[in-house]
Amino acid sequence: MRHSYGLYEFNTLIRDRLEDAFPESYWVRAEIAECKANSSGHCYLELIEKGSGDRLTARMRAVIWANVWFPLSLQFEEATGSALAVGQKILAEVSVSFHELYGLSLTITDIDPEYTLGEWALRRREILRRLEEDGVLEMNRQLPTPLLPQRLAVISSEKAAGYEDFVHQLSSGGYAFYAKLFPAIVQGNQAEASILEALDRILEHRAMFDMVVLIRGGGASADLSCFDSYDLCSALAQFPLPVLVGVGHERDKSVADAVAHVSVKTPTAAAAWLIDRMAVRQEALETCTARLETLLRDVHRQLDRQWQQAAERCRRATDVFCQGQRLKLQASQLRLQQKTEAWIAAGGRRLETIRETLRRQSGQRLLQAQHRLDLIEKDIAAVSPRRQLERGYSMTLCQGRLLRSAKGLPKGSMLETRLADGILVSKTVENGEEDI
Repeated sequence: MRHSYGLYEFNTLIRDRLEDAFPESYWVRAEIAECKANSSGHCYLELIEKGSGDRLTARMRAVIWANVWFPLSLQFEEATGSALAVGQKILAEVSVSFHELYGLSLTITDIDPEYTLGEWALRRREILRRLEEDGVLEMNRQLPTPLLPQRLAVISSEKAAGYEDFVHQLSSGGYAFYAKLFPAIVQGNQAEASILEALDRILEHRAMFDMVVLIRGGGASADLSCFDSYDLCSALAQFPLPVLVGVGHERDKSVADAVAHVSVKTPTAAAAWLIDRMAVRQEALETCTARLETLLRDVHRQLDRQWQQAAERCRRATDVFCQGQRLKLQASQLRLQQKTEAWIAAGGRRLETIRETLRRQSGQRLLQAQHRLDLIEKDIAAVSPRRQLERGYSMTLCQGRLLRSAKGLPKGSMLETRLADGILVSKTVENGEEDI
């Protein structure tokens, strides 16, 4: 008859053999796939190892008993600034355990935090190297910083205390800001995709904003793993607007901090940076205003002096010009008076000459005219009716008009015949005259 074991008996055998085979503790490198602390104070983990291409090559359950978990977790968080969390790579001191009911597992008695810090640093250096090879590492830092970053696209969880602190600090700064929230998950496994989606929404309206503000409040530093993501950090580095990152860490910088235009530690510090930026510009503006006022006063005084000097020069020049013009006018008046007197004298002489000429010529013309009148008078006297009557001629008038012909005279017409020594009156009769 074959020998057989009950399952419990067989598991007990395995436990004894394993304890004999692995009597000591061992330092094991692994990645945390699950990490849960229950109400009893124990912490249960699932450890994995990945090969090339993130292919899973090993898996093992692990436990940290309550008496070890409490001091160990505090020590780890104090050293790394992060609590033990999924995704972390750890170097743990373990012993092999086999329980008849729960099977094979590892019992963790210690964890080396320096190893985890080194892994994080290596991962960040690798991502930074890739970004530098891609030529995008400094792109966002090289963007010009807005002079007045007032229009802000804010990426944060809407209900996060960090966002409330940011808004409160911003509103108390005394400057006018426009902060548009683009809600996103900023921690956990979904954070990377959520932030990238928010960046895409901002990109559609980038003309409306001066800067992007990525903030996250307090929490475990392990939740910062999304800010060491190559895809997210590459998107931040290449974003066309300056990015201000304040993700609430104290120990060291994430890759997002390294590629961002400006990096601060907390959301409150992000608001303070924006307020300080405005204050610097205000101070510069006030300084420029004061300088401008001083310059304007100096220019005003200088112009006033120049104006007074110009006015004095103008007055003197005007006086000199007026004096010169008065002298010219006096000289002109003198020349005009002299010319006028000379012209009047010359005119007087010409007038006297003309008068003498007129007197002489008028006398000659009067003599000539008198002579012509005498001749005309003689001619007239020679042909006058009286002279003709004296020569023996007579004139016959009818009704006061000289009668030149007897034809057509009506019978009985009264005629007047004038002789040198008298007048004869007659009446016409048929075929002749009848004297009265």
